[in-house]
Amino acid sequence: MKYLNSVLLKSVSSIALIFMIQACENEFSEIGPGIVGTPNFEIQNKSYPITTYTKRITPFQSDGLSSNLLGYYFDPVFGSSKVNFVGQLTPNTFTPDFGETNRVLDSVVLTVPYESTEVAGETNTYKLDSLYGGKTENDTIKLSIYKNDYYLRTFDPAGDLEDSQKYFSDGSLTQEEIIGSELEGQLLYEGNYLPSEKPIGLKEINEETGALEVTSTLDPSLRIHLYGDSVENASIPDGFWEDLILSKEDDEALSKASSFYNYFRGLYFKVEPTNAANGTLIQLNFASTNANVKLYYSYDKSTTTDGETTTTTEHKEYEMLFSGTRLNIFDTEFNSSILQAVNDTSTNAVGDDYLYLRGGEGAMAIVELFSEDEDGNTEEDQLNEFRTVDDGVTTAKRLINEAYLEFYVETTLSNSDLPQRVYLYDIENNIPLSDFFMDQTVNPNSSDSKYSHLVPLATKTDAAGVTHKTYKIRITEHLNNIIIRDSTNVKLGLVVSSNVGAANTRDFKNNSVVDGVPVGTVLSPKSVILHGNNTPDATKKAKLKIYYTEPNN
Repeated sequence: MKYLNSVLLKSVSSIALIFMIQACENEFSEIGPGIVGTPNFEIQNKSYPITTYTKRITPFQSDGLSSNLLGYYFDPVFGSSKVNFVGQLTPNTFTPDFGETNRVLDSVVLTVPYESTEVAGETNTYKLDSLYGGKTENDTIKLSIYKNDYYLRTFDPAGDLEDSQKYFSDGSLTQEEIIGSELEGQLLYEGNYLPSEKPIGLKEINEETGALEVTSTLDPSLRIHLYGDSVENASIPDGFWEDLILSKEDDEALSKASSFYNYFRGLYFKVEPTNAANGTLIQLNFASTNANVKLYYSYDKSTTTDGETTTTTEHKEYEMLFSGTRLNIFDTEFNSSILQAVNDTSTNAVGDDYLYLRGGEGAMAIVELFSEDEDGNTEEDQLNEFRTVDDGVTTAKRLINEAYLEFYVETTLSNSDLPQRVYLYDIENNIPLSDFFMDQTVNPNSSDSKYSHLVPLATKTDAAGVTHKTYKIRITEHLNNIIIRDSTNVKLGLVVSSNVGAANTRDFKNNSVVDGVPVGTVLSPKSVILHGNNTPDATKKAKLKIYYTEPNN
């Protein structure tokens, strides 16, 4: 309930902020009609100093994500990321009837859809949306699936009655309580794994010919036989699935979700690299209704009509969905030199030369606007270039046409697999900037959005013909709030993102300067090194640039 109230408060505040912005803009426009392009006004620009420094992303809440990662990603600059998965299974039907006699289990099949998009104009041709790393045989990883024996409780015994239990990315619930070896119960599957973008044909027996024929297809998915003729792991004890499920027809364990969660505690997906310098990591949609474990079985059914008994074989299925608790467990390694730079806080007051950004349990940057400049001008001095404050009343002296931050990529140090998007947010209130809400741009063919506020990775050419990679972030409305509406000049967080629209944040396990990290960052393993405000290359220094208009006197 506390979380819900917090979300509602932030949402209402954001909506109110938008209306305030629009109203204040109308008031300011009364300085004079047709400001831009008239003889009495001239557009000017000026750069203002900022302070930027790197901060480590510590363990965060990793349960309840809309999508989950699974796999191994190797970053030659930052180091490797290994992401495992734990999920509860929930029966689609409680108190089941598994039939009368001669019950036979045919197969047990696990299916989890990938995040994929069908290629326009090409039937049954797909593109995997969130695949990181390689997709050749050299990138194959080892996947092991275990019966989880650790009970994933729903409520936090140390919190209020309605508080849900939080699970963190380092595999812990609290500072003291860590999920241990109980995750690795009975081994159900072990084999090589490489995601495929090909759809999966589902076969059924043709009653006339007796042959197996493809009758339908599934979108690209992780699909594994845990029991049956196609099973790839033979270590499961005889009768394991029959004893686990089919024999419990009249047992309380299959009567309701809470009893089932305690009885069969779900599955643990563990990944390991087969080659430390290669790998593959992908988003899977465990929340989908098509993500399931199905038991296919048959039994003899007898029917008596007019005193004559007929016995037929009935084919049924028992479905379990991943609709309970789901969480990712991260195992991240940093190259020692990068980790040393990330953990160095000695330069925070003046800013870093380089900013080290990495998703997952990686690193982010802190951005402080309007630092003291070389002439000793303070934040207040710089803000007062745009306003006059008289007896508590703020009057605008300049109209901000556009304000943006621009960050140059240090391409000689960064991994070549650069993230396309970075995201900037208010770390003191854990919410997006007002420019985020004002920006309605969206790509109808994908979930990508906010192109005006958060400009994707771009290439620009300087006067000497040299190309540079940059990220541009427009913060015009954010500055208007600070300068004209007397909002607090809060610290900002800069992170990589797989989806800038996924702005909801996940709480950190330990309290710090930052309360949480966006979901889009959690679900991205990519990294980039940016020039900070103290970079040795003065032409690439991180700074704030403002284009403004003021009346000519």
